[in-house]
Amino acid sequence: MRNLYRKVNDYIPCWCLIIFALTIFSGIIYFLCALFEGFAGFINKASIPIRAITSILSSVFPFSVAEVFIILLPIWTILLVFLAIKLSKKGKKGSSQFLSILFSFFCLYFIFFVWTYASGYHMKPIEEKMELNREELTNEDVYNATIILSNELNSLANEIKYDEKGASIMPYSYKEMSKKITQAYKSFSRETGIVSTFNSRVKPLILSKPMMYTHLSGIYICLTSEANVNTSYPDFIIISSAAHEMAHQRGIAREDEASFIAFLVSRYSDDSFFKYSAYLDVYIDLLIDLKKRDQELYNLAREKIDNRIIDDYNAFSKSFKEYSDSLASDISDKINNTYLQANGDKDGTNSYNKVSELVCAYLISK
Repeated sequence: MRNLYRKVNDYIPCWCLIIFALTIFSGIIYFLCALFEGFAGFINKASIPIRAITSILSSVFPFSVAEVFIILLPIWTILLVFLAIKLSKKGKKGSSQFLSILFSFFCLYFIFFVWTYASGYHMKPIEEKMELNREELTNEDVYNATIILSNELNSLANEIKYDEKGASIMPYSYKEMSKKITQAYKSFSRETGIVSTFNSRVKPLILSKPMMYTHLSGIYICLTSEANVNTSYPDFIIISSAAHEMAHQRGIAREDEASFIAFLVSRYSDDSFFKYSAYLDVYIDLLIDLKKRDQELYNLAREKIDNRIIDDYNAFSKSFKEYSDSLASDISDKINNTYLQANGDKDGTNSYNKVSELVCAYLISK
């Protein structure tokens, strides 16, 4: 047995063998999560300490550790080429060691994905937890929910500052934003118990401007438990995206559920701009849904919103015009769509827009 181990170890380093074994075990866990939503919920709760510790460690850095790693990819590639050349001099053994090391990095990501995030795609849907009916919404339900939100937005607009273009202005720094959202999550967690809570921070992306062409307003990296936001978007989208990514950070994987949690959490905040941003983001989705359902009700709903809010959205539309049609966004959407569907979300990227159903069901139930 020892001789066999030594022979294998000559071709595959010991630590790689351990990672491969953990990968197989994690694959079994992933398969069980996909089969049993109760087991997925258990794993999601069990992974809270891992997400919290990883988030705390990455929060030491003011920048996105994951983004810096990606920016430095050319350097990592050069190092890998150097390692490949060095190990190739050992013949088959060296080549096998190199491939094992390279494959181990992909395996590590898969292990982290399974143990910190993947279960969120397979646990009980949030509408079942909260006893919401999103399947039988009428056109009138969507209209009424839109009016409820427009009334709240109209009230909040009096507390919001707007620039000369009509765009709303976030009245604090990104660091303060993180604290406010984290505190709101703590309040929401204490009152509802729906999500876990821990201290974390939102990371502004260095490559925010180029990222605009992908149409991504934020991204969550499970390997570092970092909630990253694109700071080139308007302020109201930045803060709603930050709350959305922090929902992912807390184990809410489905996109519509993450946006819904961000909306609910904002209601537990005493900050007007946070509420305004979350409500406006969802209000836009509700209006789009209502327009598809009933043009007449859509026109009625539009008449009841404050002109300052319309100007805010129009300012965003104008600023986004140069990025609206790009190859990068098409590629990004296809990759994201494939990823979501592969993890059991049959709606793919369309699930982002289905938050309107959850919000509507929630507001009508209240």
